[in-house]
Formats: sequence, C-alpha cells, structure tokens
Amino acid sequence: MLDVKIINATLDALKVAFVTAAKTDFKVQKPLMVKEVERIYDVITVIGFNGAIDGNLVYAVKREGAIIIVNNMMSGMLEINSLDEMALSAISELGNMVSGSIAMSLEKIGYSINITPPSVITGKDLQVLSEGTILKFPGIIHDETEMGVFLAMKT
Repeated sequence: MLDVKIINATLDALKVAFVTAAKTDFKVQKPLMVKEVERIYDVITVIGFNGAIDGNLVYAVKREGAIIIVNNMMSGMLEINSLDEMALSAISELGNMVSGSIAMSLEKIGYSINITPPSVITGKDLQVLSEGTILKFPGIIHDETEMGVFLAMKT
C-alpha cells in the first residue's frame, strides 16, 4: 500500500521545484495509478533512486513542451528553437533539481533516498518499462502543455 505521505510530499516538491527551476507553474492534476508511461511523449528524463524506497522518477513531455521549458529556464538570455545538446542538458538539470527537491521532501517524512544522475531520452513512440507501483502526477505547464511526472516504486 502506498503511503499517502509520499504522494503529498511529492506533490509539494513538484509545485515548488518547477517554479524555482523552470520558472513556470506545474499545475498538478489528481495523481493516479497507471500501468505504464504512455507512448505520447518525445522527451523523457529518468532518474533512479534508492534508500527507504527504490525506483525511478520519470519526467515526460512532448518536444514542444521541452522547448518551452528550456526557454523559461533561460529567462530570455537565449532563444531555443530545437532540442540541441544544450537544451537537453537543461532538461536533464531540471530533472535533477526537481528530483533533489522530491528527495528532500521525502526525507522530511522519514523516507531518505539517494538519486542517480539523470538520463534524457528523445524520440518517437518511446516505451518506458518499470516494475512495481507507478503513480502518475499529470500536469500542465505554461497554461497548455501536458507533462507527466511518474513515480515508479519497486514493491
């Protein structure tokens, strides 16, 4: 059974971390249990974690959404129109910062975890397999772009 404190700690961290790191609101909708990460996303960041709980954090967004996120992170210093190496590095760093925020939030409620460096994967029809319980935190960024944050925990 999933501890509701884990859900609440993750929700709180997502809301704060996106505003801080991506300079955009992540309007989180109701979390839901899913069987897999849908194959609708073009950009996926995966960060593993272990400790009191083990699993992965998966950040999934469409290419256009990733470009919006990177432009927000750059605060107008540079206009990004494609997902080049620098843009993917920014997406990677966003996943790292948000995951670090989630890790600190979980530690406050007694779930100490360590996170791994991020991996960013791009392409069409990406399939992510993860064992255990998968909780999706669906959200909207920049008032229109769908993004999914998935907390996959080994059971």
